[in-house]
Amino acid sequence: MKNMQNKYLFSVSAALATSVSLSFITVSAQAATFRVNPYLQQPSSDGVYFTWFTEEDIAGTLSITNPELSSPLTFDSTPTFEPLLSYTNAEKTQEISGLETGSWLLGDTNYKHTIDVRGLLPDTTYQYSVTVGDSTFDSSFKTAPTRDSWSNIRFVALSDSETEPLGRVTNRDWQQGALANGSSDRPDPVDSRWAETFGTTGSRLLYALTETEGYKRNLEVINSREPDFLMMPGDLVQGGGYQPGWDEFFRHNAGELDSGLSSYPILPALGNWENFGALNGGYGTDAEGRFGPLFGRSKYHVYFDGLDNGTPEHQDNYYRTDYGPITIITLDSSNGEPDDRRSNYGGEGQPPQISGRDYTGPGTDTQENFTREQYEAEGGTDLADFNPGSTQWNWAIEQLRDAREQGQIIFVQFHHVPYSDGTHGLPMNHVDSSGQGGTPMRQYHPLFEEYGVSAVLSGHSEMFERSFVDENGDGIGVHYYDVGVAGDGLRGENRDAEGNLLNYNRFNQWTADQDEPEFWQEVDGVPQLLRGGKHYGHLEINVERLESGKNAFAKVTLTPVQVFPVLDSSYNLLRTERRILGDEITLLASADGPVQPVSEPGIVTGLLVLGLGSVSIKSLKRKTV
Repeated sequence: MKNMQNKYLFSVSAALATSVSLSFITVSAQAATFRVNPYLQQPSSDGVYFTWFTEEDIAGTLSITNPELSSPLTFDSTPTFEPLLSYTNAEKTQEISGLETGSWLLGDTNYKHTIDVRGLLPDTTYQYSVTVGDSTFDSSFKTAPTRDSWSNIRFVALSDSETEPLGRVTNRDWQQGALANGSSDRPDPVDSRWAETFGTTGSRLLYALTETEGYKRNLEVINSREPDFLMMPGDLVQGGGYQPGWDEFFRHNAGELDSGLSSYPILPALGNWENFGALNGGYGTDAEGRFGPLFGRSKYHVYFDGLDNGTPEHQDNYYRTDYGPITIITLDSSNGEPDDRRSNYGGEGQPPQISGRDYTGPGTDTQENFTREQYEAEGGTDLADFNPGSTQWNWAIEQLRDAREQGQIIFVQFHHVPYSDGTHGLPMNHVDSSGQGGTPMRQYHPLFEEYGVSAVLSGHSEMFERSFVDENGDGIGVHYYDVGVAGDGLRGENRDAEGNLLNYNRFNQWTADQDEPEFWQEVDGVPQLLRGGKHYGHLEINVERLESGKNAFAKVTLTPVQVFPVLDSSYNLLRTERRILGDEITLLASADGPVQPVSEPGIVTGLLVLGLGSVSIKSLKRKTV
């Protein structure tokens, strides 16, 4: 049983299965449907964790088959009622312009089913079916390889999908980036067919795809690539306390729109939007007494069951996943202590505010919206400080040290991007701070560099950005990504009062905003974007085993992908195309940590023959500031 928020959560009993079940349940003849299709969590080399939801209190049967099995493995679920997921009065009466009132709502009861299946063979594909009443869902999954026997692994990272029904009719502000040489101007933000078709802010165009369509097309590309697992470092929904947001998330990922999570597992992290009640209290308390941050986090804990981290009150917040030779460490960047806020700076007797490119330190807190004292006064017990000396910090050190001793390829994910030229890249004491800056997570960098972390994956600024940090100057550092382009905001780099790029993040190497310039040209009488620009997308990571070499045992390729919309002369969507952006990098992984980027296969071979180990193969681009 989870020792979580006592006012909101109920426990779920998981069925542990390592052999064939000899009993079958008798299923009610009444119709039963899946509220959420089966989705996968906790991947390992011997099994996976199944979760699904129904609106009826009817047990389900999971059946697993494989040509090597003499008979199916069958397991019965025990449904658990989850009243936390019922709609609130505010949700039932909400009106959304452009949608029929209540058309997005489902039934008002939620029963959770979980089955933890272990004892399977590694690196093996299994077919499965889940039957509830007279409804059956079919899919397949693949177990993880072992760290000693594997060939290729592919996974994807993206964040800031921030799903909600409003996304069906919302086109986002499309902040203009750089223009390519020879490009014509962007369409006029007021008087153009583009503005007439998709909308305008008055000073900027709106994007061609709605949030819902953009996220849907993004997932279509991801699913076509058949990843082994999906990382989502936060902001899955537009308010963790907003049930229609969760319904919309699973419509995309395990429901009527698509069901990718039924065939590959998700590794999620808490984001600032999961700490937000939306209609139900926001960052405060609503009319029915719900404290928004607690309500949001509690729903997250119902949907996602993380691996044990040794601290029951922090269960699901941070956890470690081993997938063959890869270790993923997921952290919770929601709360730093001591609590901090923008109003602590610039007043009489207070530390001064900084401005421009000034930087005096990372700070201690990533949010000024609520405090531990407020949270615990409402009955919450699960907030996990991330600062040095905290339980989470010490746990992270243990996992990093152990993964390095085992020679793993290490990735880390958390929501608040520590190095960013975007909206949330400024510390709390900066005059232009958002109050939700990710700079406090920079405190982890010395650990990440010491233990050879290959890349850190975050979101939050809703950009596509890569930074590279090498504090000791030896050419061996850590790559930091903002992959916040799942399906919500399409933001650009910060600018100063005169409209010039602020360039606050001196570690910035690449952004889609500035390094993928837009090329516009008139086609059939209307301006069309032919290439470049900032679009919805994701980071695809491929890990390939190298069969020879003294130091490097794997090649890691990190590929930024955009989902490019192709429009006709009336600006109707014809199709979307998977396009690789210009910042694809390759690392060589050794038992001691990553070797830095290589650009040509011949250089890779030379490195292995010479046994140079951890050296910098090519110098990284540095933006001058």
